[in-house]
Amino acid sequence: RRRRRRPPCDDEFDDSLRERDVLAMDGALEALRESGAGDSVSSRGLRAAIRPPASYWNGFMLCLQDPCDPLANPEGHIALCVAENKLVQEALATRLMRPDTAMTAFSQSDVYSYNGFLGLSAVAYFLERRFLMTDGDDVSTTGSVTGDENTEIRMEGALTGVRSNVTEERDMDHGPGSDPDRIDPEHVALGSGCGSLLSNVLQSLCNAGDAVLIPAPYRAAFDNDVRSIACCAPFPVPVSDMRKGPSKEDLEAAALRAERLDQRVRVLLLTNPHDPTGVVYRPSSLRRVVAWARERKMHVIVDEVYALSVHEDGGPIPPFKSVVRVLRNSLRDDVHMLYSLSKDFGAGGFRFGVLYSQNTLLLRALANLNIFSGVSHPMQRVVSEILTDDQFVDSFLSDARAQLRWSYTLCARKLEEMVVPFFPATGGLFLYADFSGLLPEFSFDGEERFAALVRDAARVVLTPGSSMHDKRPGMFRLCYAWVTPDVLEIAMERLSYLVTKIRRNHGNWDALDLSTLSDVTKCGMPLGMRRNPSIDLRGLTHAR
Repeated sequence: RRRRRRPPCDDEFDDSLRERDVLAMDGALEALRESGAGDSVSSRGLRAAIRPPASYWNGFMLCLQDPCDPLANPEGHIALCVAENKLVQEALATRLMRPDTAMTAFSQSDVYSYNGFLGLSAVAYFLERRFLMTDGDDVSTTGSVTGDENTEIRMEGALTGVRSNVTEERDMDHGPGSDPDRIDPEHVALGSGCGSLLSNVLQSLCNAGDAVLIPAPYRAAFDNDVRSIACCAPFPVPVSDMRKGPSKEDLEAAALRAERLDQRVRVLLLTNPHDPTGVVYRPSSLRRVVAWARERKMHVIVDEVYALSVHEDGGPIPPFKSVVRVLRNSLRDDVHMLYSLSKDFGAGGFRFGVLYSQNTLLLRALANLNIFSGVSHPMQRVVSEILTDDQFVDSFLSDARAQLRWSYTLCARKLEEMVVPFFPATGGLFLYADFSGLLPEFSFDGEERFAALVRDAARVVLTPGSSMHDKRPGMFRLCYAWVTPDVLEIAMERLSYLVTKIRRNHGNWDALDLSTLSDVTKCGMPLGMRRNPSIDLRGLTHAR
């Protein structure tokens, strides 16, 4: 059925789950126009002002206003809806508060002036070492790589933001983008977070109204990133097997559906490791989707923001390999990789996003667009020092993975006790669980009622699958790294107790109200008692 097309920068809701949001926005827009209140801004401003927040936003606000604390406020609210790693922030802060780091940020005159990007060489070094290197590379904590005597020289150049003479000689020998063993700093762009970079990349690659295919379920914020400035249409791709990633059949069916709606399919947007399932795509899966996109003359953007938060599952699940490595650093002009410090380093507030692309025309466009969303020079200096401190990064990431593994195990074991199915995750900061068997009815209205009960009775806020365009009601993302393990354990105990109560009522939701569930927030491990952890954090460098 052909639907009426909206103007490109209006909200295109191609997923039927959002139809009621469209109706609500249309109603709010009409009310503002009739009252005359909407005359103070443009129609674009109105659309931005009335765009509905995430369905769990009000619950998240409760978590900020009344946070759970095991000792001071054990019955407070707990947010398991934010994909951010707070477990590592103390370790990062300790490193950043060294006096020499502050000196790096503010002692040199070039940070106070308009300049080119100062941190490109440092970021290129980091990407080369963490994303590109092949199996068997011998990397020491000093940054030298066996067989490459130039690495230490290039790291010193990264710290000053100046490319070394050795690097320039290699450019002349190999030509830009042709050396499979290195990342050219000229192919790196910085921006204030992945969201702004993604928006600017789409602004440069697409025309208004073009479709961006995104395997669903997907990170809810992508809708805003794709629509707001670039005026593109996010187009969910139902995936038949999330563990294997989107098949050619999945992608082709979605592309044909978009074309039937008169939308040009221009970009495929992937997240690897995947959000919300935590699945790591196999190299063969990445090669398959890139080949499909190239047959259609499309671009592929791979968001690898969780790349270094792969904590392994111990099963036959492949370790993470960057698309840069999978394609042997031959991205051509149609594959682009995004990264930021927001997830792996728990530093979303730094607003430090990275694009690696070998499309020189795209990079020239971003040089103009990023003037509106650049990274400050002091921040570039600080990040350059951190990213080239291999000894710190090695230790930091090792400890971060151990802490993620502990929290993931705690969460997974409790879901197993509840007999709630979930995707075994290899990476990321979350776990994707199927609560559909507990819904009052198998629908998205039922999902909304269940989410409200969890929020009000257990005071735990989850991310519902409907906000991530999942077609199956009852799926929820649990983000386990935004809270300490003690608070996470309280949240999981509350969830377990609430699930038990629902089952004992045999689905009689009329008997479930806050008066009968008043004891849910009182459950949890008694003070001073904790399970034996699945791993011992006492030996970690940055243990609390």
